[in-house]
Amino acid sequence: MVYPMLTSPPMRGPLLSGALGSTASLTAIAGRAQGAAPVVVLGPLWLGVTLSTELRVLMLVASDDHAAVKRARRRALKAGRAFEVAVGGAEVPLQPRSVGAMIIENVAGLEPAAAARWIEALVPSLRPGGRLIAADATGDPAAMARVSATFLSAALVGLTQEMPRDGVVLTVAQAPDARVMAARFAAPGAAAVSSP
Repeated sequence: MVYPMLTSPPMRGPLLSGALGSTASLTAIAGRAQGAAPVVVLGPLWLGVTLSTELRVLMLVASDDHAAVKRARRRALKAGRAFEVAVGGAEVPLQPRSVGAMIIENVAGLEPAAAARWIEALVPSLRPGGRLIAADATGDPAAMARVSATFLSAALVGLTQEMPRDGVVLTVAQAPDARVMAARFAAPGAAAVSSP
């Protein structure tokens, strides 16, 4: 897959971010979320900060490290990045059908039932056609298959998987149309996003 030309120097995660923080991985993630707004990131703080060089990011964190959140917000503001952080407990409310793209991390590392509950809690917050992008540090075909099955069980459509580099898989799918969303998920109300 060829991604749109990025406007800033190549992105790179922090030193200990591993394969997920590689330029190839981050460029692929940003390319899949390009053009969707708002882009919500659920994952490590560094991921949201790094992606904010290319995307308008709303970072949702359940962090007790308020100092790190303040530093990240201050650095992003100083650099002129479109980066907002919402700190919450285990649940952060998102309005139904309000998110253009959501980037999540480590679905493959969850027990299958926990992964399914988490994805099912996230999908109602996507707009019809909104993208869910799972970034996983794995190359295990069985783990990749489990993430795909979880996405399909949550009524996501247009599923694709790619490996932008060894040891990283991106699973990308779209929310179905509003009729399917209404049939598959409970009555509209604020969706509560829980960390697994």
